[in-house]
Amino acid sequence: MRRPSLWTLVVASSLLASFATALYFRMYRVYYWGWWIDEFDPYIRYYLAQYTLQHGISWWFTGAHFSDFWYPWGTNWAKVLIPGVSLYGLSVYFLLHPFGLDLWHSVIIAPALYNALAAFTMYYFVKRFSDDKAALLAAFLAAVAPTFLERGFGGWFDDEALTLFLAPLGLGLLLEALKKRPVLYGVLGSAVLGFIAWTWGAQFYIWSLVGFYALVLVAYALLRTAQGMGIGFSTRNLAVSYTIFYFLFAAFESAVLRYGPHMLASIYNFVPTLGLIAVLALYIADARFGLARSLRFLRRIAWILAAVPAAIAVLIPVLAYLHVISGKFLATILPFGRSAIVQSVAEHSYSTFTIEMGSYGPMIPFIIASIPALITPGGLATLAYLVTGSYTAVTEVRLLILVAPAAIAAAAVGIAQLVKARRLGWIAAALAIISSVYFVALGWATATTPQQIVVSATAGPSIPSADWLDALMWTATRLPPNASVAEWWDYGYWVSILGHRPSLADNSTINSTQIGLIGLAFMSPADVGEQILTKDLRTSYVVAFMPWTALCGSQYQQFGLSAPSFSQLGNTTWFALPFCTLIPEYPAGGDFLKSYWMALIANQTLGSRVAAFGLPQSYSAYLGNPFGYFFTTASQSGPYLLLGNQLMIAPLNLTTLLYTMLFNMQRVYWMTYGTSFSYPTWVFAGVPAINILTGQFVYLPWYTYYSYAKGVTPVVSGTICPAAPPGISCYSISGLNDTSPYLVNLPNNLKLIYVSHPYGWVVIYQIT
Repeated sequence: MRRPSLWTLVVASSLLASFATALYFRMYRVYYWGWWIDEFDPYIRYYLAQYTLQHGISWWFTGAHFSDFWYPWGTNWAKVLIPGVSLYGLSVYFLLHPFGLDLWHSVIIAPALYNALAAFTMYYFVKRFSDDKAALLAAFLAAVAPTFLERGFGGWFDDEALTLFLAPLGLGLLLEALKKRPVLYGVLGSAVLGFIAWTWGAQFYIWSLVGFYALVLVAYALLRTAQGMGIGFSTRNLAVSYTIFYFLFAAFESAVLRYGPHMLASIYNFVPTLGLIAVLALYIADARFGLARSLRFLRRIAWILAAVPAAIAVLIPVLAYLHVISGKFLATILPFGRSAIVQSVAEHSYSTFTIEMGSYGPMIPFIIASIPALITPGGLATLAYLVTGSYTAVTEVRLLILVAPAAIAAAAVGIAQLVKARRLGWIAAALAIISSVYFVALGWATATTPQQIVVSATAGPSIPSADWLDALMWTATRLPPNASVAEWWDYGYWVSILGHRPSLADNSTINSTQIGLIGLAFMSPADVGEQILTKDLRTSYVVAFMPWTALCGSQYQQFGLSAPSFSQLGNTTWFALPFCTLIPEYPAGGDFLKSYWMALIANQTLGSRVAAFGLPQSYSAYLGNPFGYFFTTASQSGPYLLLGNQLMIAPLNLTTLLYTMLFNMQRVYWMTYGTSFSYPTWVFAGVPAINILTGQFVYLPWYTYYSYAKGVTPVVSGTICPAAPPGISCYSISGLNDTSPYLVNLPNNLKLIYVSHPYGWVVIYQIT
C-alpha cells in the first residue's frame, strides 16, 4: 500500500484544523449563552422539522393547513416555504439521536456542523481552478469569515448555513465536469445545487448564475478562438453537463409546491434558458464546422450578438419596474422599487461602507489582485459569481452572505498569487498575515455575539434580558388556550411557536394587507385601534414591546449631563423631587421605533380606505408622513428632542393605541415596582416637582427645569418646550403640564394584564 506523501499529510491536517476552528467559532455562542435557536425565522424551520418528523416528508408535496399562523385565516407552509432546511436538520437529528440528543439540540448543532464543513467544500471548489495553497487558504478563510459565521452559527437553523456548504461543492463538481466525465459530475453537481432550490429562496440567483457562467464560457471560447488560442475545455462536456444541470435543477424547482412547473415559464428562467441555447449552439458549431470556421460566420452578425446582452441589461430593470419581477427579488435588482414592508426589514437595507469593511475589508485588496488569475475557464465561475454577487450585496445587506464563497475564493487566490511574486512576495506575505489576523478578529467578534432571543430582540446596545422569554412562557401558560394574539409581525413566530398561541402575522410577511391592518390598529386612536383588533382581526389580546432604560444619579453622565440637583428652581418655590428619567428605545429595537414602518405600511396597504375604519380620510396623510404628527424626527431638520448631546425621538401624539400601551404610567408603575426608582418619568414628560407652600404636585417641563436649575442652554428643544426658542417649532404633548402623575390614562376597556421580567420591556393587554 502506497504511503501518503508529506504534502498530503499537510493538506489533510490543515483542512482538519480549519474545520475544527470553524466548528469552535460557530458553536461558541451556544457554549457561552446557552442552547437557543437564534433570530426569528429559524423557529418556524424548527417547527416544520418537528412536523415533518411526526408526519413524514410527503406533506411538503401535498400541502397542509396550519391554523395557528396568520389567524384567523391560517396558512399552508408547503406553499410558502421549502423542505430543505427541515431535511438537513433531520439528517443531523438521525445522526445524533442514538447519542441521546433530541430535535431541539440537533437543529441547533445542524447549521454549525454543515457550515463548518464548508471548509472542505471551499477547498474542493478553489482546487478546481487554482493550486493547493490557494485552496487551503480558502478553507481557512471560510472557517473564520464573518459572512460565513453570521448565518452559520449554532442555532441559526435556516437556509444560508447549508447553502454556503452546498454552493462551492456544486460549482466545483460542475467545473470538474468540464474536464472529465461530464455525465457523472454533471449529475452530482446539479443535484447538489438543485437541493439549494429546496433550501434557500435566493436559489433563483444560483439558477441564473450557472446560466450566466455558461454564457461567459461561450463568449470566452469565441474570444480565445478569435485570438488563435485554445479554449481550455471541451464544448461537448460543457453542453452535456449544462443540459443535465438545466433539466435536473428544473426538476427540483418543479417538485415543491412553492414553485411548481410554472416557474420554468417565468422570468427567472430567462438567463438559464439563454445559457442552454448558447452552449448547445457552441457545441453544434464546434462539432459540425469547428470554432474557427463558425467564428467567421458569427462576425457577420456580430452586431446582433452584441445587441443581445444590451437588450437583457435593459429588459431586466424594465421587468422589475413593471413588477414582473417582484418582492425581495425586485428589491435586489431595482432597489428603488421596494415596498414599505421590504424596506422595514433591516437585512434588506443597503450595504454601507462600514458594513462591507466589517465583512470583507482586510481581504478586498487581495480580491482585486486575484482578477487576472481568474481569467481561466474555471476561474471565470468565481469571477462571474463575484461580479454579480457584489451587485446584489450592495443593494441588500443580507446578500453580503450570498457572495461569500466567491469573495473568499478570490481573496485566497489573490494572496497566493501575490506571495509568488519574486521581488515583493515577502511584503505580500506580511500583509496577508496582518490582514488574516484582523479578519480572524472580525470573525471572533461576530462569533461572541449572543442570540437574538437572549437579548430580547434588541439591536444596539444589545443587553442580555429574559423579557421576551418570560413573556412567551406567560403567554403559553396563562392565556386561554384558544386566545389569539396581535403583535407586530417581527415576533409572530415566537408567539406561535414558543408562546403556543395563534399569531395574527409573522416573519413570512405573506399577507401585506393583514400587516397593514395591524399597523393601522396600532397607529390609530385607541378606540379605533381596539375596534380594528376585535372586529376586523378577531382578537382580544395585544402585545407591545419597547426596551427602555432608567437614568439615575451618575448615569446621566453617559448623555453628557451631570446628575440633576434637587434644589429650589430660581425664585419659585418649586422643588424637583428625587426622580429617574426613563429613556425609550435604549437599547433600541422596539415597537416605538418600528411605529414609523407601521404607519407607512398601513398607508401603503390601506391608506385610501382609512375612512372604512372610522378615521377621517385626512388620516392617511399622517400615516404617510409620521414625523411631526406621531413622533419627532431623529435630526434637527424638524421637531426634535435633545438629551445632553444625543438626539432622541419622542412621541407627539399619545392618543394612538400603541403609544397608549407603551407610555401609560400604569405600565411604568409595574415596570418599576419594587425598585429604588423614585418618581420615574419619561424623558419627554418632564420633572416631578412639588410646591413647598401648597404641596401641589406637577411635572415641570425639561426646558423649564434645566433653564432655571442648571443655568445652561436647554437640553430639550423643539418638541416639548412651553416657550419655543427662536426658529424652533414647538409641539404639545397631551398631559405634559398635567398636575397628576399620569401621563396617559388607559381606556376603561384596555386592561394591562402582564408586564415582563426583569425590565418590563414586553406588555400584554386585554381588550375587554
